[in-house]
Amino acid sequence: MQTNEDDSNVVSGINVTPLVDITLVLLIIFMVTATFVSEQGLQVRLPKVITQENAPAPAITVAVDKEGRLRLMKKDVTLPELATQMALEVKLDPGVKILVKADKDLSYYKVAEVLDTLKLAGVNKAALAMDRK
Repeated sequence: MQTNEDDSNVVSGINVTPLVDITLVLLIIFMVTATFVSEQGLQVRLPKVITQENAPAPAITVAVDKEGRLRLMKKDVTLPELATQMALEVKLDPGVKILVKADKDLSYYKVAEVLDTLKLAGVNKAALAMDRK
């Protein structure tokens, strides 16, 4: 039996370092792009303004489309359901922050009605979402 000296230098394992590097890069890309995905299903065209404040950091989103349909986070709700859910949220966290995304074509009355519902439920911090011009 003849042995080959080149066989002793053969690496029998798989180098997984490049695989781990590629996986981590893909994970970072996924995490960054996932933040740009809209969390709501309603089509809401926000009004455009010149000045804009930043939204409160961890905020609960309430979206209202131009027909007046309400969506709390990712769930369709009615105005009484919104009041009930907000009362529960205020019990859990009295400083809860709400971000209202109202369509620019929505009547002022409907926006006032939603804000009034939030206020009656005990919410003290509500902001209106807007796009920059």
